[in-house]
Amino acid sequence: MTIPEASFSFPGVSDFVEVRYTLAHGVSPGRITLRTLPGAAEPAAVGTATFRYAGTRIEMPNCRVEAVTAETDYAGRARLRFEILDQRWAWRFGAISGEYNVRSPDGKIIVPETEKTPRELAQLCLDALGEKGEVSAMPDRLRPYVNWDYKVPALALADLADACGCRVVLKIGGRVAVEPAGQGANLSLSPAAIAGEAVYDPPEAPTGFKFVAAPTLYQADFDLAPVAVEPNGEIVPLDDVSYAPEKGWQTEPVDDLGNVVANQRELAKSCVWKYYQIQPKLTLPGDPAIQENRIERIDEVLPLLPYQVEADRLPDETLRRRPAWVYGLFEKGASTFPQVRQRQDPDPNLNDVPEDLYTRSFSIDRERGLVIFAEPVYLFRQREDDYEVSPARLKLRIACRRRAKQTRGVVRFEYAPQKRARRQAEQIILRNDIGREVYVNHKTSQVIANDDQVQRHAEYYLAAAAQELKASQPGTLTYDGFWPIQPDGAIRQVTWAIGGSGRGTTVASRNREDELIEMSYRERRLLERMVEVARTERRREQQGDNR
Repeated sequence: MTIPEASFSFPGVSDFVEVRYTLAHGVSPGRITLRTLPGAAEPAAVGTATFRYAGTRIEMPNCRVEAVTAETDYAGRARLRFEILDQRWAWRFGAISGEYNVRSPDGKIIVPETEKTPRELAQLCLDALGEKGEVSAMPDRLRPYVNWDYKVPALALADLADACGCRVVLKIGGRVAVEPAGQGANLSLSPAAIAGEAVYDPPEAPTGFKFVAAPTLYQADFDLAPVAVEPNGEIVPLDDVSYAPEKGWQTEPVDDLGNVVANQRELAKSCVWKYYQIQPKLTLPGDPAIQENRIERIDEVLPLLPYQVEADRLPDETLRRRPAWVYGLFEKGASTFPQVRQRQDPDPNLNDVPEDLYTRSFSIDRERGLVIFAEPVYLFRQREDDYEVSPARLKLRIACRRRAKQTRGVVRFEYAPQKRARRQAEQIILRNDIGREVYVNHKTSQVIANDDQVQRHAEYYLAAAAQELKASQPGTLTYDGFWPIQPDGAIRQVTWAIGGSGRGTTVASRNREDELIEMSYRERRLLERMVEVARTERRREQQGDNR
């Protein structure tokens, strides 16, 4: 019986001693290691690598010679080692830009003109790479936010695949696919299988998973109290400022502050009745009213954000978050003096009392929680037959984040399906493009939150992460000869090799990676991300961007 001969060919290679190629998941190029005798090969720079055995033909097009090294074998014989990269060598280059699946300012919908399914995003990346591919196995319900700014298309595709619980898979013949991790064909137990093992080998599996969203966004109505600026720049309550007049501010003429010491009068005019600061002692909407959630210091919500959570619909049907509002009880000018007030506290339902919205000029110092008015803002309070100046009763409606008291970390939506006792070694699934948003509809007095939407995203990403780490029939089989086993979401790597004896073998691994290549998929992805970060930092430095 004649044993079929295994062979390998590449343009410019007439003979060889041994050859080995591993085709694995990811966007980093696979490496064909070819050893020859000196003078037996002058490979072309680019060509098609072909493995043949008994009528089987395995072709990998557009391979490129990366390096040649002179070496000596164990017997002292000279050898040349050629390193040939598969077509993914070209994926190091190129660029793709675009911002897709942008959330509306209220976080409820995606801006229509930016909406792309994961499949559409993957196809954009493949087009930028100049590759033909298959993306139909990707999930299509998600709308992951992406912001590509001259990003390498291969890295954009890899990030997208990871976010969707998928893998980028290069197939025999050069076709590309994006397939769900852990799902795919079984290894065939044919007569050609000469060795193998099936093991339970979960890849460093954690005890559980936890989904963590972006920092929670709250809309709150903060009480405002008048403050003043000390000569050293410190912000203090108005009544405690060092240059307060002896009789207090209640009887002090607002326009000239004539009883303030002369050398501090200009400072007083710049801030007295103009500076108001947010006050603590409240629980943010949507949080349980327990001590741990009560805001005791304003630095627990600083810096403030420059808008509200609520949004208004514009004529073009897009939504834009409202700017911060100041509202309440304040003197509106001589034409309305003296005002007759039926209530002593601001009404948060501005649909009923739109006149309580402050519409004159002010700015917000978000780092210090200050509202700085362009002119004095106050109330007159009747005292016997006269009036005295008192603080306006104001509130600031604005968005903020909350910091935990003990850690100072921002509070985020978290979801872990497993019991608390199993949460010691959790794997964190962090998604900064998905976040909980909470506000109060003061017309109905109802707390509005997008908890259901965030929960649905959490359940999907946790399921995808669990599927990726699920050890489903893991194992490795070695076959005699060359077999066209296609990598997929489950078959993570296939190696074809011809040893010094001339015998050809195929080694395929399902849901595991053997020590056949230098790095595992996770290690390669970590290295790719580190390279991308370095490139981004260099680009920022070149642009003078030190953010």
